[in-house]
Amino acid sequence: MNYESSIYQKINRIADWVIRIIMINVLMILTSIPLITLFPSLAAGYKLFYEYTHKNEVRLFSSYFAFFKADFMRKLQIGLILIIVLLLGYYNVTYYVNVLSSHETLFYQIGYYIAFAFLFVVFVVTLYTLPIVTTYPRLKLGLMMKLAFALSGKYFLRTILLMLIHLIPFALMLTQVTMLFAIFGGLSIPMVLAVFVHEKATNYIISLGERHD
Repeated sequence: MNYESSIYQKINRIADWVIRIIMINVLMILTSIPLITLFPSLAAGYKLFYEYTHKNEVRLFSSYFAFFKADFMRKLQIGLILIIVLLLGYYNVTYYVNVLSSHETLFYQIGYYIAFAFLFVVFVVTLYTLPIVTTYPRLKLGLMMKLAFALSGKYFLRTILLMLIHLIPFALMLTQVTMLFAIFGGLSIPMVLAVFVHEKATNYIISLGERHD
């Protein structure tokens, strides 16, 4: 009887997580449709998964929208800045790629490597903004970016793993079979994995605040 009860509990836990992954994925997609609300949507999903992974059984819908609305303008500002900087970095890289295809000079090669390095740094910093903004949303932007950059170096191997994790949505869209997973968990799957990978970084971020209390 105890064995059967244990099996049922495991099945229920798996079912709960499947439902959470699907529903949070849908919520993140719906609330990020205007695009400018992408970062607040991702932050809300990240925070909700963080609560669930720490066994805090909060309500899914009400908690998601509470996290989404909390410090909304602050997260909107951060998201817009990151999007603009990433787009500028991507534009610079593509510009040098196009120029090098016709004028392969040392000057343009140096420019390409600088532009690529800049884009890489911005992308890496972006990976660590979610655990920071969900812990200390009102931290000054400059300090937040510096901390994110420091964390990316401090947890270098985890940073590489995070980069691979964020390729999952694109990998899922490569075949018709995995496309279904992309539709129902394309954002949620890498998000919940990122929460686990960010565990050490999040604990370190929290400890920084405790030192100043």
